[in-house]
Amino acid sequence: MSFIRSFFTACECSILEESEHSLTIQLTEEADRALMNRPFYWHYKDRLGQAGDPMAITFFTKDPGRPLKHQEEYITFGSPRFHQLLSYAQKKASFVQLYETQKTAGMIQLDPWLFVHFHLSYEANGKKEKLVPLALHLINGAFSDRFLEMTGSLTLSHSISPYHYVLSPLITPASGLTRLKQKLWRDLLEEEHVWAQTARKKQKAELELLQSFFEQDEDNAEHFEREKAAIMRRFEPVIRVSVLNGGLFYLAREK
Repeated sequence: MSFIRSFFTACECSILEESEHSLTIQLTEEADRALMNRPFYWHYKDRLGQAGDPMAITFFTKDPGRPLKHQEEYITFGSPRFHQLLSYAQKKASFVQLYETQKTAGMIQLDPWLFVHFHLSYEANGKKEKLVPLALHLINGAFSDRFLEMTGSLTLSHSISPYHYVLSPLITPASGLTRLKQKLWRDLLEEEHVWAQTARKKQKAELELLQSFFEQDEDNAEHFEREKAAIMRRFEPVIRVSVLNGGLFYLAREK
């Protein structure tokens, strides 16, 4: 839910209602044109020179236990809508630079944070996807995996406000990205990865079955090797990691 909220907030859409497992959003015209697949409606409005009426849509991350109404959707990792949002996020805002703004009579110090949204794909004979948000304080080297929650209620701007000043980072963004990747891989190594163990067992069973099928047929060695390679590829566990988006955030230090 945090990704969906952050995505539509970044697209300057209004959050109309929010609960633990649902989010109702008033789309902007740009977001409606890009996401809602209404080309004929917008073409008609453009031809008439009229303003359009962007949709409001409700997303559920948990089955509501009832039939969905018009302009309601159930969204999950791996669903076509989820991948559409990922693609649009990469296209529109792969990197941002934002400054926190506070109303104050004094000077406000802003600390630099590097934030990265990692996209993980666990693949074997099936596929599971996960988004991992990670942030690094570019002065003291502290990590945060709750950065989206931390910034969700803040006022952020693309330019620094009067009476605000930034501290220069001691860790460069390039070095920070390396640290975030290392942190991610350390966390991955600590996972149990039962899915990978299951895939290995299936791989072994399939190979044994293949061996028994071809052991009396030495003339088809080439066919056997092709089938063996296909089984190895299909059941070989792999985790693919990519950067979805990220940015530099300058935030006021907590008192």
